[in-house]
Amino acid sequence: MTEIGSTIRFLLKWSGLVIGGLVLVALLLFTVAWTVNLRDEPLTPESQALRVPPPNPYAPEDNIYLALAGLDAPPGESVTVVGLARIERFNRQVDLASRAARPETLGGAATQDPGPRLEFRGDVGFCEPLNRSVWRDAPAHRTDIAKLLADNAELYQRYVGLHRRRGFHETAQPSITAPPVYFPAMPIRKLFLADAALRLRTGEPRAQRAALADLTDDVRLWRAVLTGRGALISKMIAIAYLEGDYLLLADMIADPQAPVPLGAADADGVVPLFAPGDWNIGSVFAEEFRAEVATLEQLQRASATGLRVPERYTGDLLLQSWNRAENIAGAHFFKLHATENQFARQAARLIGSAAADPAAFTANGRQPLGSPPVSEHPWTVWLSYNPIGQILAAIPAQGLTGYAPRAWDGAALQRLVRLSYEIRRQGIEPAGIPAFLARHPEWSTHPGDGRPFLWDAKNGELRVQTMGRQPAGRRFGIRIWQIGLAACWSRRHRPLAPPAAPR
Repeated sequence: MTEIGSTIRFLLKWSGLVIGGLVLVALLLFTVAWTVNLRDEPLTPESQALRVPPPNPYAPEDNIYLALAGLDAPPGESVTVVGLARIERFNRQVDLASRAARPETLGGAATQDPGPRLEFRGDVGFCEPLNRSVWRDAPAHRTDIAKLLADNAELYQRYVGLHRRRGFHETAQPSITAPPVYFPAMPIRKLFLADAALRLRTGEPRAQRAALADLTDDVRLWRAVLTGRGALISKMIAIAYLEGDYLLLADMIADPQAPVPLGAADADGVVPLFAPGDWNIGSVFAEEFRAEVATLEQLQRASATGLRVPERYTGDLLLQSWNRAENIAGAHFFKLHATENQFARQAARLIGSAAADPAAFTANGRQPLGSPPVSEHPWTVWLSYNPIGQILAAIPAQGLTGYAPRAWDGAALQRLVRLSYEIRRQGIEPAGIPAFLARHPEWSTHPGDGRPFLWDAKNGELRVQTMGRQPAGRRFGIRIWQIGLAACWSRRHRPLAPPAAPR
């Protein structure tokens, strides 16, 4: 018994020493981490430069953004006046949140006014421009389209009126809770495309010319959104809408019965190609940085007053993570300026990587644009400076890297449609298409990574090898006009005059 008791005392003694040592080590590490995080760092010149937004060059009546914000204004009211009032109301809410941290202001209060709205009437679900062929589907819904046009006449005219506005500049203050101004345009735009497809198929030259001009104006509209100042959602919606326009053009070009303008000077009017820089969405990451900074400042004010930040929806990852981190560590391990500097460094990397460079892409072993740096091990983060800020910065960094490749896929689809037009304009037979592709890499290769488009001779289809992760069912292949099928039609019909060249 004496020997057993001695062994137990020995084990307890050394267990106590080990546990005590571990506690001391833990306290030492905590003291080191606490000491490291005593001070915030100053804002870097990079952060200060990114915080400054570009100036707004457009008057309210010229700004597409304000018209979208007021597109569903009550019947008879000005979309500009209503849109301007809605954005100003949102900006006042943001200003209030910046001065007084209260539950009703933090996280973005509701920005929708309770008044009446001009809502879309009916169902336009038969029109899916990115997944199906509007050109083929529209004739079967001629009666539905006529009724939808009659029921939504004012909303339709408001959408067409967007074509007359000069440019796009978001005037809402940067925020992850900015007003969703694009939703009212979604159904009426589908109706616009279905109506354009029907008018292009009428066989009546004047109606066809007007429809092609409207479609060209729509391309000009969404190009302005793509190249204007806007948050990420504006860029991705513009890219999707441009893809829808070009897919409709592609189906028209492939139809041997569609009288397409085929003069030597018509290409830029029918299937315009944008400058490569138009598809570079790098500027959007500066916008995201400004929204993140505004959110971080609200979060710090909430922390100072002991408020839990409300989460509006499941996508509020930054707000969710902040609340969890606050419960775990408190504000001592979050440094506002250091976190802003971290966001700025990430934004700079994303801005730089958003520019397509086929040579660099190939040299890097086909790594996606904007690939994030390898993250640190969790325990090294918690022992480092500003651990909560590092965790918060890692959340959007992972999510933002996939958007630039999707933008360049939009540019590739535009090239693909131009290629299909040139095949028809120059009367290239299927047997000669591979050689034609080889002679014209400016039309037949992906602008983002330089890979060639794929020619499926059996199905008469050309396809883009996409860079980005695209939604299921998204069309990146188009059928090609066949010279044999068009011979009898071309003897009986003359092509349309081209629409006006894009400004």
